[in-house]
Amino acid sequence: MIKCPNCTGELEFKPTDKQVVCKYCGSKFDPKEFDEKVTMSKENEAVATYSGKTYSCSQCGAELMTFDETAITFCSYCGSQAMIESKMMKQNNPDFIIPFAKSREECIEAYKKVVSKSLFTPNYMKSDVTLEKFRGIYLPYCIYKLENHGSITNKGSKYSHRVGDYQYYNDYSITCDVDASYEGISYDLISKFYDKFSTSIPFDYHKKEEFNPNYLIGYYADTVDVDSSVYDADARGVAQRDASHRLSRIREFSKYGCSSPTVKLNVTDKKVGMFPVYFLAIRNKDNKTINYAVVNGQTGKVAADLPISFAKYLIGSLLLSVVLFFILDNFFVILPKAVCVFSAICAVLSLVLSCVQASGLNNRVNHTDDIGFMSKDVNKNFVKNKVGIFRYLYKEIIAIIIPIVALILNFVYDGYYYGASFIALGLVILSFRDLVKEHNMLVSNKLPQLEKRGGDEHE
Repeated sequence: MIKCPNCTGELEFKPTDKQVVCKYCGSKFDPKEFDEKVTMSKENEAVATYSGKTYSCSQCGAELMTFDETAITFCSYCGSQAMIESKMMKQNNPDFIIPFAKSREECIEAYKKVVSKSLFTPNYMKSDVTLEKFRGIYLPYCIYKLENHGSITNKGSKYSHRVGDYQYYNDYSITCDVDASYEGISYDLISKFYDKFSTSIPFDYHKKEEFNPNYLIGYYADTVDVDSSVYDADARGVAQRDASHRLSRIREFSKYGCSSPTVKLNVTDKKVGMFPVYFLAIRNKDNKTINYAVVNGQTGKVAADLPISFAKYLIGSLLLSVVLFFILDNFFVILPKAVCVFSAICAVLSLVLSCVQASGLNNRVNHTDDIGFMSKDVNKNFVKNKVGIFRYLYKEIIAIIIPIVALILNFVYDGYYYGASFIALGLVILSFRDLVKEHNMLVSNKLPQLEKRGGDEHE
């Protein structure tokens, strides 16, 4: 490991100083000029590499590289405390790096601001013990360059005139020269890092630096396990949609009836860069599921899976109900049939929310929205599961039927309407508990098993 040349103490790259700093004597070194670099070599005079000590989690098998003397730490993927194995790993140098610009303290403050806005978040998500588990990691990303320098032709069609029952249109071929170039569209190359997180914390690619392993000192680095070609179609789609939108604003296209011009862009270059992320894995009280939070180490943007405490949710709902009751009681006359209609509407809204969350749960459980995970050969053949959502929906269905039946039967005695409404609203309250449970399932993950257990989360 790298030692301070002045006192042989531990070194660490400090984002606030943008320098490598000794933890003991305080000496500072410019990472671009510091001579005591992480071991670099040239294999066959062609491929530059760097080396570090590997960290292997005994719980989930995640393997990270580290460049200091840390002996015990928290695994960023499953949250467990694990030992670092004493073995060295050699990796090919990426093309560039975006250094950490935010300190760990700034990361924690950014996370606290996000969590503080979520009134129903459980207390364990905010505790100091939890916040201590934030770890800075450099994750490998693939950065695309896409271009088209030439002419393109699009078809247009515009109404001309009508003769009797026939309408006549003029068809056009619209040809123009295009000079399009896109660079900076990026995707993470880690199957363990959910795509939804990587797209939620975009990086400023223009602030990249030439790769220098001195920036890695004091942090972890993950290794590539996803082929960059997996995202070729997605990168082309992003660039082509933007190009189409720009072309559609040109007057000639709309003039000749082409509202959605298309342009084909080709991938001309792909580079690998190391991007800075603060990663937090929080185990739930059941010790079977886990929530993730990530903070962009360059911009401080936060993305987090925040569960809901049903106790806090219930207390908040009751307080709001009391306030609404006094407002309605003092300013409105509520008829029995109106209460029935209101309870049915509440049940319908709850049913819609459950159906929406069911779709999200299926995507999460089956990784249908995570291209990186599904690209791994070891993950392709796991059996997909259908989330059994009907066990939640039946309450809403009954809550809709009861007040509707009461309205159809048109009772004379008001008590029947109130009784039907109370039963329906009671079922809605129970369904809200299910909604909270569904939400918590949606923002939680099974403990990762990764490569150590074949990558199959359903075992």
